Formats: sequence, structure tokens, C-alpha cells
Amino acid sequence: MNQNYHTFPENSKVWIYQSSQVFDEDDKNFIKVRVDEFIEKWDSHGNLLKADFDVLNNLFLVFFVDEQGDRMCGSAQDRLLRLVKELEGELEVELLNRMNLSYIKNSEVYVAKMHEFSQLYKDGIINDTTLVFDNTVTTKAAFDTQWKLPFVNSWHKQIV
Repeated sequence: MNQNYHTFPENSKVWIYQSSQVFDEDDKNFIKVRVDEFIEKWDSHGNLLKADFDVLNNLFLVFFVDEQGDRMCGSAQDRLLRLVKELEGELEVELLNRMNLSYIKNSEVYVAKMHEFSQLYKDGIINDTTLVFDNTVTTKAAFDTQWKLPFVNSWHKQIV
């Protein structure tokens, strides 16, 4: 949550994990301690990774890695996944369930299951201009420009 990732190059890797419920301040403080400890030792091929993270909208845990010309090894990615699974248990939330989607309504972020989006659209709760989050982006460039976009321009439109 140092926000150093703002200076990372556009081709930096990004992983977004959405929580099934909003993080409170205690949760965010716990996450900061756990993830800071992880990042201090997170390496690939024996080299420490240039990494950062943030908790955004009290709902999204986002990791950034500047690979600096050397691609991350699979075991480094596995360690990140293991950390996220541990956080799920410790915080009693879902972070790996890709069926949880989010949208913004009246400046507030809401979580819904993927199968609920069709009904939300039919009921007018979301529409073509509603901002949704695309948690499938994998680079900082995509994160900066495509993570939050109008429903009509997102892959979410395909499910209604």
C-alpha cells in the first residue's frame, strides 16, 4: 500500500483479487502487515522482485510486479497464490472466486455474483454506462486504462 506501483513500467504484471465483502480498517491493517512481510522476501530465480500492492475501494487486493526484463518464475506466482489462499482463511472472505463481480452505483462499489448481472441489467440497476471492474487485466497499462470501464465496453456485457 505504498503506491510505488504508480512508477512501474506499463508492462508490469498485475494480479487482482476481489473480496466477497468490504475490508474494514482492521482488515486493511492486517493485510498490509501480511503482504509487506511477503513482498520483502518474494523472489524469482533467487532475486527479490520489485513488487508493490494496494487495497483499492476496500474490496480489491492488487499486486504489481516490475519484472525488469526477467520474467517471474512459476514458483513465485505459486507463492502469491498461496498467500492469497491464506488471506482468504484468515480474513474469512473469498478472494479467488472469479464469479464475484463488482460495479459502481452512486459512487459506491457493489459486489454481485456473475449470474446476477443479467437480472441487475433487466431491473435497470446497472446499464450500459455503469462502471464495472475487469479483474482479468494482467498488465499495469491495462489496469490503468481498462480495469474500470463502462458496462457496454466490457466483457460483462456478454453475460446479460
